[in-house]
Order: sequence, then C-alpha cells, then structure tokens
Amino acid sequence: MKNSKLIGLVLAAGKGTRMKSSMPKVLHRLIGQPLLAHVIDILQDAGVNDIYVVVGHGADRVVEAFKDYSVHFVRQDRQLGTGHAVKIAEPALSHLVGDILIICGDTPLVLPETLARFVKNHNESRNGVSILSARLSEPAGYGRIIRDSSGMFKKIVEEKDASFEEKRVSEVNTGTYLVDKDLLFELVKRIDCDNAQGEFYLTDIVELATISGHKVGAFCLASHEEALGVNSRNQLAEAERVLLSRLREKWMAQGVTISMPDTVYLEKSVTIGQDTSIGPFSMLKGATTIGEGAEIGAHCIIEDAKIPSGSIVDPYSYIKGT
Repeated sequence: MKNSKLIGLVLAAGKGTRMKSSMPKVLHRLIGQPLLAHVIDILQDAGVNDIYVVVGHGADRVVEAFKDYSVHFVRQDRQLGTGHAVKIAEPALSHLVGDILIICGDTPLVLPETLARFVKNHNESRNGVSILSARLSEPAGYGRIIRDSSGMFKKIVEEKDASFEEKRVSEVNTGTYLVDKDLLFELVKRIDCDNAQGEFYLTDIVELATISGHKVGAFCLASHEEALGVNSRNQLAEAERVLLSRLREKWMAQGVTISMPDTVYLEKSVTIGQDTSIGPFSMLKGATTIGEGAEIGAHCIIEDAKIPSGSIVDPYSYIKGT
C-alpha cells in the first residue's frame, strides 16, 4: 500500500540574479513576510509537516531568518541546478518514508487546496511521478506539457528545445512535483549535466522515470496566478497584488466593509472583527487585532495594535503597539 506520509522539499538555494539585490531572493518581503515564509505556510496548510529547505546563496542569512520555524535546512554549497539540490537532500531525508512534494521557494501563490487535490490525484492514479501544471495565455519561458492524442502525458519540453507547434501549447510545468522518496533519489542519481549550463536539471527525472517504466502524469490544477514565480521586482509586486486581493476578499466575505479595497494594505497576521469598516488608503500591519464594529478612517496606519470593538479611529491616525 502507498505510504500516505508527505515530505515537503523546498528549493530555495538560488541567487535570484534578476532581483538585482545583495539579499537572497527568498528573503524579499511580501505583505510583511519573507517570500519563503509564504511557501512554508502553504505546505503546512496543505498538511505537510516534515519540511526540508535547500539553501545555498546567503544560506546563513536564510537559516537565521527562519530559526523559529519548524523546518529543516539542507545546504547546497555549490549551486549546480535543481537536480543537484534534490540529490544532496538525500542524507537528510534517509530516515523518512513516503512521497516528496517538491516546490520552488519563489512560488508564493499556490493555494493549499490545489496542493491537496494534486496529492489526492497522484495517489488515486498510483503515479510514480506527478507534475503540477497550469494553462497560461502567455506560456513563453515555461517548459511545455506535451500530451498524446488521447490526452495522456507524454513529456516536458523546455522552451529552448520546443518546436514551433510545441511552443503553441499553453499547458506548462509549474516546477512542483510529487514523487515517491526512494524512486526520486534513484532517478536523480542518473541525471547528468551534459548541457550548455553544466547543471543537473530536475526535469530530467520525468524522462528517466518514463524510460524505466514508471507511471508519470501531469495534473492541470493550478491557475495562472498560482503558476507565477517571483524572479524580479516586477513579479514580486504582481505577487503582492494577488495576495492582497485574496486577503481583502477573505475579510469582506467575513463581514468586513473595505472602502476602495484596491487602496487598502493588509498583512496575513492581521485579524478583523465582523461589521468593522476600513477606510481607503489604510494600512493594517503586524499583529494588529481589530474588534467587531470598529470604524477605521481613511489613510490610517495601524501596526501591532489592538483596536477594541466599537472603536472609531480618526482618519490619518498612526497607531503602533497599543
């Protein structure tokens, strides 16, 4: 019987050259949290408790920033590709049995429920390797998911290797995989670095698994937003836009009125009581708690503060730590 234990493996060793920053990419903040924190939260919300993070560039800074998190770190001293990052994690995971959910540390928009469905489909299909895919209106830059005439998964083709027809395919690889642990490390040992970059690519496990007779499938479950990775400041801003929109929608669905919602900034750590109203251009940050029926005026900044139920906060107020 297939073991139901889930192990999370987050690939977070990259430098993030396009961020143009001395800071490791995964430490760039997104609505109050480092980028990597969002990915860890997603895994935990999806029921993954054993989480291992592969760090490389700025490893000491990343480990220090996450010293209070219930995660384990694996150091990739030389960044030789995603396949190499997985390979060096084997000793740390040797005592565990189950499936490994591999996800990139710069993908903060995947929904926990999407991962839960992905895991369910993987188990029901009895796949050796499963790939989480998405359909994009503009798939340029992504590896394409190629299927046969019956719709069954056939292969992943990287854009640089894709034919004209293959480039027209809108289904793409999100970089999230689910693989039995023993099979995964058997496959990564067989990856070579015979390519222009001299790197070990994790995508090679798909072809190797197919050749070896293992069942491989791609599940198109992620939305366009969820597939977005953060590789630049522009993409960081886009990810923030999506997360803010989700937070505003969450609180409005729970009975909070938000005027001109696109202008209101929220962080995940904020809690808001029912029948509270939030004025435009306000910022709610940190461990802020707002009771029921409060009125927050326009242009307010409230940080790490407790606002009692029924309070009226005048416009342009700045409240911190009360």
